[in-house]
Amino acid sequence: MRLTKFIPFLLGGMLILGIYGCNSPESDPVIQPATPASDTADDHADHDHGDHADHEHGDHADADSPMAKMMPGLKELSPEDYKSAMAQHMCPVSGEMLGTMGAPEKVDVNGTSVWICCDGCKDKLLADPDKYLAKLNK
Repeated sequence: MRLTKFIPFLLGGMLILGIYGCNSPESDPVIQPATPASDTADDHADHDHGDHADHEHGDHADADSPMAKMMPGLKELSPEDYKSAMAQHMCPVSGEMLGTMGAPEKVDVNGTSVWICCDGCKDKLLADPDKYLAKLNK
């Protein structure tokens, strides 16, 4: 008898957790990846190519991977900007990977260069710069 009184509370709690637990207004924290190696032939000259010398040494990303989806937009940038955007990796406003929506945009925020995925994120970034700079520094 006690168990039947407890079941509605358990189900209600699970429903509330399911609805509110997955709808957090904050996106996942931005994790800074290691700076990628350049894909020039000179950068590959100092190591043994062994079994893989006969294929292209581009980005080593699977065609369906998120990294592969970033590359077309990032390749539109200068080599210096490409490295900077790859080091940041994610848009602090939307949480999207930089380059997946075309070439990312660099914005100066309080003397810091910040990459955003699109022009639509610029107003939010400039309206609350401390919030988004804090995401980059996590």
